[in-house]
Amino acid sequence: MLGAIIADQYIGRYKTIIIFSIVYMFGFLILTTTSIPAAQAKGASFPGYIVSLIVIGLGTGGIKGIVSPLCADQYRRTENYIKELKSGERVLVDFDLSIQHLYNWFYWAINVGSLLGGIICPILELRVGFYAAFVLPTVIFFIAIIVFIGGSKTYYKPGPTDSVIAKAWQIVKFAYKRSRLPENKEARKNCKDVLDFAKRDSGIPAAIEWTPEAYSVATWDDTFVDELKQAVMACKIFVPLSIYWVCYNQLSNNLLSQASTMYRPEGFPNDIMNNFDPIALIVFIPITDGFLYPLLRRLKINFAIQKRITAGFIFGALAMVYAAVVQHYIYIDPLFAESGGRTSHVSVFLQIPCYFLIAFSEIFASISSNEYAYTHAPKSMKSLVSALSLWPSCVAALISLAISPSSHDPNMVWVYTGVAVAAFITGIIYYWMFRSYDIIDEQAKLKKFLEQEQFESNIDLDETNVAHSVSDEKTNL
Repeated sequence: MLGAIIADQYIGRYKTIIIFSIVYMFGFLILTTTSIPAAQAKGASFPGYIVSLIVIGLGTGGIKGIVSPLCADQYRRTENYIKELKSGERVLVDFDLSIQHLYNWFYWAINVGSLLGGIICPILELRVGFYAAFVLPTVIFFIAIIVFIGGSKTYYKPGPTDSVIAKAWQIVKFAYKRSRLPENKEARKNCKDVLDFAKRDSGIPAAIEWTPEAYSVATWDDTFVDELKQAVMACKIFVPLSIYWVCYNQLSNNLLSQASTMYRPEGFPNDIMNNFDPIALIVFIPITDGFLYPLLRRLKINFAIQKRITAGFIFGALAMVYAAVVQHYIYIDPLFAESGGRTSHVSVFLQIPCYFLIAFSEIFASISSNEYAYTHAPKSMKSLVSALSLWPSCVAALISLAISPSSHDPNMVWVYTGVAVAAFITGIIYYWMFRSYDIIDEQAKLKKFLEQEQFESNIDLDETNVAHSVSDEKTNL
């Protein structure tokens, strides 16, 4: 949130990334220097570890919410437009699909780095020591900063805007006070969104006119109110996503513990297993982006964002069901009881399908939610809304901490089952709550296209007709 506020209101995304990357780099240096054998001998490792966590947390927190928006900013055509191919066919170049394509490959690139570090660093730690495992990302990150700064002239770098948080708070207070006026009692019954009371032209039947005092208070226009409404709409979907991220968090805690009790080849560390997640993502993101999504569009199946996120919940739940089944077979293995829960005959490679299911859930839920945050945030709040899209991960970490006292043998089958049931039920509730968002998006997209083509005089644009005609219109285009 801090990085997003600084980027949106003060210095822009590019400069904010540089500043917090330097902070991030200092955290890496503290972590690396306090892990060398000489520092360990003097007892500096543990204090250095704690300090480095705080500094790295500040650094990564400052950039994590704004790197992907800066990446998406480089796509400069922000409106749909008509393009004529060499064959003479006229096609619609869809902004949302372009951003979807961009976010898929952005996530793919992240997981290439994750895979390289996730394989090499555990081996360095096992064969050499922690300091060697920390030196590698420190050097790589330093090179990344140099490359990022070196490419400065080629980037589009949107500047900061005014204090959007303060202005948003003013609008909320103003709208609420106006809605509670006795003269607006009848208007409240006709109001779909209380923020409309902050608009000069509210469109609310029976709403009273603004007084001169109201005009003197308002420092915003109706467009900004609409943008704020859009941002609030985007942020609503983040609340239930916390349960999805509880599923994802099992990769870095309980599934690694499960792997430690399974049969592994000699010298094969259990914490290398979660690299099957980025492996699956590197393989399946190109297939999903280049084959699955285009195929569904050709088959006239509108696999829109809210449907994709719901599918992410389902795949996350299936991953936890699979983990529960594997855990059951570990518990009934005789060697598990004989070794006091330290090992079993069950092969660690049986975990691979679980990581593949989690990877599919990320493609549908994680990428899509980040994409939605960017495309539905107003220009003045893109960093802020993207940062808010990370809040579910924070809440999920707190939930994982809350259930951690139960996360031990012989309870793990029920822990995985409970997370699976919670994800499945939340996914169903999620789709029931937000399914209309896909229709709203299609209505807005079609209406904008029709306005561009100046078809308004021939086509009835009331909401019902737009909703029924959108699939046919997209197919014709």
